[in-house]
Order: sequence, then C-alpha cells, then structure tokens
Amino acid sequence: MAAPKKLTVKEIDKWVEKHDAWTASAKHESLTQSFSFSSAVAALAFVAKVTVHAELLQHHPVIELSHGKVKIKLHTNDVKGLTTKDFDLAKRIDGLQCA
Repeated sequence: MAAPKKLTVKEIDKWVEKHDAWTASAKHESLTQSFSFSSAVAALAFVAKVTVHAELLQHHPVIELSHGKVKIKLHTNDVKGLTTKDFDLAKRIDGLQCA
C-alpha cells in the first residue's frame, strides 16, 4: 500500500485555523494538543479511548501521560510529516472531548 501524500504548509495552516486547539510544529511536521483532566484515572480513560480510534485508523500517535494531563503528538512516519491520516485522527480525538 502506498504511503499517503505529505501535506503542504498551506494545507496544514488552513486546517489548524479551523482546529485551533491543535498546534503545528515549526517545520509543520507534527500536530500537538494537550489535555487536562480532573484525575489520573480520567486521563488514562481518555488515552484508552484515543487508542481505540488509533487502532481503527491504523495510525498511532505519540502519547504522554502524567497525573491529570495528556499530550498527543500526531505525525506520519512514512512521509516524515503530516497527512490526512493525522487530520482524521485529530478530528476523532476532538470528538472524544465532547463525549
């Protein structure tokens, strides 16, 4: 299966404008968002939900978990940058916050 197409800086900036909770790295190679929770248990439950969506999309983020805090970094290794797979997972993660 061919790797997805690497997105341009313009495409990434346009997406981030609409999804301002996400931050693009300086070189536009990754997206990052931090989340705060009332407890470590709530943070871990959120990570578990993210993992289910990552498995469904076969696209796995870097996840940092500490007491009540979660940081998620999205990046597509195959293109050393961002693809629509990153945007798709980011949208799903955003939807989890509303659930």
